[in-house]
Amino acid sequence: MDRGRLSSRQRDILARLEIEGVQYIEQLAERYGLTPQTLRRDINALCELGFTRRFHGGVDLPVPARNISISARAALNSGAKKRIAQRIASVIEPDSTVFLGIGSTVQFVAAALSEHKGLRVVTNNIDVALVLSEAPQVEVHLAGGLMRHDDRDVVGPDALRFFEKFYASYAVIGAGALDPAKGVLDFSYNEAQATTTMIENSRTQLLAADVSKWTRDASVRVVPFARVDTLFTDRLPDDDSARQALAAAGTKTVLCEDPA
Repeated sequence: MDRGRLSSRQRDILARLEIEGVQYIEQLAERYGLTPQTLRRDINALCELGFTRRFHGGVDLPVPARNISISARAALNSGAKKRIAQRIASVIEPDSTVFLGIGSTVQFVAAALSEHKGLRVVTNNIDVALVLSEAPQVEVHLAGGLMRHDDRDVVGPDALRFFEKFYASYAVIGAGALDPAKGVLDFSYNEAQATTTMIENSRTQLLAADVSKWTRDASVRVVPFARVDTLFTDRLPDDDSARQALAAAGTKTVLCEDPA
């Protein structure tokens, strides 16, 4: 089914369903600043096209459609991710060596870096390499190893050895989830290993993560917050535990808020 005929809000709702699962009408209406009646019209249209299925008070994906792809992650909260990417790009100096890791937010960082001069980018993120293929002034080193189709990245022992050949000025990393007590988490051991190797072989570590990462559950530990220099995010959770954990770890927080 072609998503091109959907509105940007409908595409965002779909992306949220693919990543977070079941959504409730009242919560979605509050998130988008709409009345529940207006939101239901969006949901009804998605159901009629076969993208979603309704249940009392909420909406879900059809059972066979649950596939958390990198394109779905990129669509979710894309405005915040672009703001985060621009702020990160603004602190990276020309003529630097930069690790760009796994994740959709890091892909936005690559786009924000495409006008930088003299960069050497080392990555296992295929979308990052494709974005920077349009920036001939950026030298791109792409890791070899096992390609994961849904995630559009490369992992495994060969990728780890590749990263160890460099020492980067900056490591720009994403996260599967964030937890005040456990720090940076991911869903896959291979992802966690790649991120850890970038951190260990870099001078400055920049974590790109929007606020939704604090509500997600992931089981693989990557690093504690003390191993990250700066978190770039759209906002922190209302609860103070995240702010306190970051302050205790000595991790600087840069808020990339919507000017509106």
